[in-house]
Amino acid sequence: MKTIKRLTFVLVLATAAVVVAAPAGNAARSGLLSCPASAQPFAQFGDHSTYFGFGNNGFESGTSGWSVSNASVVSGNEPWGVNGGGSSSLSIGPGGTAVSPRVCAALLAPAWRMFAKADGANGNLQAQVVFYGLLGNVTGVLNFTNFGPSGYTSWQPSSDIPSLLALPLATFSAQLRLTNTSSHGSWQVDDIFVDPCFARG
Repeated sequence: MKTIKRLTFVLVLATAAVVVAAPAGNAARSGLLSCPASAQPFAQFGDHSTYFGFGNNGFESGTSGWSVSNASVVSGNEPWGVNGGGSSSLSIGPGGTAVSPRVCAALLAPAWRMFAKADGANGNLQAQVVFYGLLGNVTGVLNFTNFGPSGYTSWQPSSDIPSLLALPLATFSAQLRLTNTSSHGSWQVDDIFVDPCFARG
């Protein structure tokens, strides 16, 4: 009986950890199932789901909040201006990486979407979702999505980068890690958003 009570207590603590807020910039607070969102940046492309942005998701403040390697902010915005205009985007060189700020995490979140363009890249842009616990420990890494350069010869809204129900227990936040797997050429990305409900409109 004591063992059962102990296991129940541990499970309650683990579940409670999921619903505690993620201290990640201006990202929404985490919840058991989802995170608040109100923007519809991809509505003109037939996606009427609501998303939330996060600090410097359009690179108008340089790489502030991001961790980058062989990547830099360049002039040139995605042409639809879904983030209220802008003049910058991020260029990721061969083998380069860009890691976003941490954002709200919940059982139905995050699913990410962005705009991307391949600038002579001969390899994929790899997208991973990384989950973190309360103390900053990695609770999981989801290798999920690769974008091929042939579909992004000009600016395009990306397909989803989902992690539906993949959230490990005791996770407080999540972030996106982008890697250019090319041996030459760059990938350009801009205006990255999170769909916390993963409910396509």
